Amino acid sequence: MKIITSKDQIPQNMSDSETAEFWSNHTMSEELLEASIIEEEDHDLPKRKSSTISIRIDEDLLLRIRNLARLRKKGYQTLIKEFLIERTYEEEKKILLFEGDILDFNDITRKETAVAKAE
Repeated sequence: MKIITSKDQIPQNMSDSETAEFWSNHTMSEELLEASIIEEEDHDLPKRKSSTISIRIDEDLLLRIRNLARLRKKGYQTLIKEFLIERTYEEEKKILLFEGDILDFNDITRKETAVAKAE
């Protein structure tokens, strides 16, 4: 896999198949990836503590996510986080509809975190 260190190394005006082929053999360097993640709307938000995790993703799915991220002009990790946030919100809404109660998800998360740390 060839590592791209500059945006100049990324061909322009590729077809979808050419793009898929290119990104199946190339990846962006961490520095270039981090530089592409900065988004204007994030500058005014308070910094949240985040955790680094490792997950395994099918290569084809990762390629599709990277292509979507490129089209949206954002980093693929940012796009994955957005997908997770949106899906979590939808699942929380479903739980609220089925149970009919208002749940404090932050309280649930704190309890689950405490249990996980105890294990």
